Amino acid sequence: MQVLFFALGARRMRAVVDESAQVVADGGQAVVLIDHAKLWRNVSFDPAVRVVELSGIEADRLPMRIGHGLLYDVPRGLFRAAGRGPLRQRARRAAAAYEVRLADRVHRRVLAPSYRLVWGEVSQSLVQRHVLDGASFDLVVVTDSPSMPYAARLLERYGPGGWNPQVAFGLDYAAPSAPDAAPSAPDEDPSAGSADAGRRG
Repeated sequence: MQVLFFALGARRMRAVVDESAQVVADGGQAVVLIDHAKLWRNVSFDPAVRVVELSGIEADRLPMRIGHGLLYDVPRGLFRAAGRGPLRQRARRAAAAYEVRLADRVHRRVLAPSYRLVWGEVSQSLVQRHVLDGASFDLVVVTDSPSMPYAARLLERYGPGGWNPQVAFGLDYAAPSAPDAAPSAPDEDPSAGSADAGRRG
């Protein structure tokens, strides 16, 4: 079974890690779509799980490159220029604190949401290219509310005539696969039914 996990909100990290590992342990394939890898630095995925970072595949787009330059590249240059000689270590610590406490937060809470608000279809196309092309997922697990719009738009794009996987909020919520042919009930006897019909007639 191939399972796609939408985990853009990073709300249920342990559940996503455990359930994706379970898919692999059962002989399936698991792909997890996350937003920012830094938010997941305290958990470890099974090596067989494929993790796709949305902000990473968006990084090559021009608006994101400009925003990244203003948030990271320019300040890094300023810190390097100011951190010469005996101030070098202090400047490095200040640069690291700036990125963790300010730049990363602005990127997650302002830059990325603003980009997706304006160029949302581009992000959808990137997800399609990096996650869906060549794949045939049997189950889509939507693990948090920020993931719902992405999952919904992708399902709408393909429609019931194309990619039509089962959708659930977790592996425990997914219905078991239906057998190819349901066996007849042991007490069901077609000939008896015909005889009954004859007597009623």
